[in-house]
Amino acid sequence: MNNVEKQVISRERVTQHGEVLTARREVDAMLDLVKQETERIDSRFLEPACGTGNFLVVILERKLRAIEKKLTLRESKLKKAEKKYPWKAAFYEPDSMMALASIYGIDILPDSIRAAQERLLGIFIDRYCAIVGQNPPEAYLGAARFILEKNILLGDALNGVDKIIFTNWSMVGRYFKREEYRFSEIQQHPGDEDGLFGGRQMSDTGKPVFIPTPVKIYPLVHYLKLAEEGGNT
Repeated sequence: MNNVEKQVISRERVTQHGEVLTARREVDAMLDLVKQETERIDSRFLEPACGTGNFLVVILERKLRAIEKKLTLRESKLKKAEKKYPWKAAFYEPDSMMALASIYGIDILPDSIRAAQERLLGIFIDRYCAIVGQNPPEAYLGAARFILEKNILLGDALNGVDKIIFTNWSMVGRYFKREEYRFSEIQQHPGDEDGLFGGRQMSDTGKPVFIPTPVKIYPLVHYLKLAEEGGNT
C-alpha cells in the first residue's frame, strides 16, 4: 500500500498527535453522503485535521471529473472549425482553479501539510495534462501553488484558531476576488446555515445569520496573475 494511504505512519505520531489517517474506502463512503456537493465546483470543504490530504485529494478528483463532464458536453456542441482552437484550456483553467480554491485543510504537523499540498498539486497537474492534452502553463501552476499555500495551512484547529487566516476565493468572470478572514471568526455559529465565511444576513427560516468581518480585501486579479500580484501584497 502506498505510504500516503497508510492509516498509521508511525506509533509515535499516534501517541503524540493522535494521527490516524482515513482509508480511501471510508473516504469515498463518507463523501458519497454529500455527493452532489463534491461535484459542485465552488462548494467549499474544510478538513480541520487534514493529515496528508486523504479527504482533500478525493474531493479535488471529484470536482475535476465534474468539470471534465462539462467539457465533454460542450465539445459535443462545438462545430468542427471551433475544435481546431485550444478551447479546452480556456474553459478548463478557470473552473479547475475555482475547484482548487474551494478546498481547505489544517494540520498541526508540517510534513503532513507539505504532503497534502504536493498531492493536491500533483493531481491538479495530472488531470490538466489528461483533459487539456498539454502541459499546464507556468502562470497556471504558480496560481495553483499560491492557492494551496493560502488554503492548506499549518495550525491547531482546536486551540490556535486566532492564529489561522483563511482566504475566501470567489470568481468574477476570469478574475479572483480574495478576502482574508480569521478562522476564529468564520467557525459556524448557532443558526449560521451558510458555514465557512458566512453568507446571507437572513436564513431561509428568517433567523439572523452571522456575517464575519474580513481581515483584508484584495482587488480583483486575473487567475493567471494570481501568484505574480498576490506575492506583491
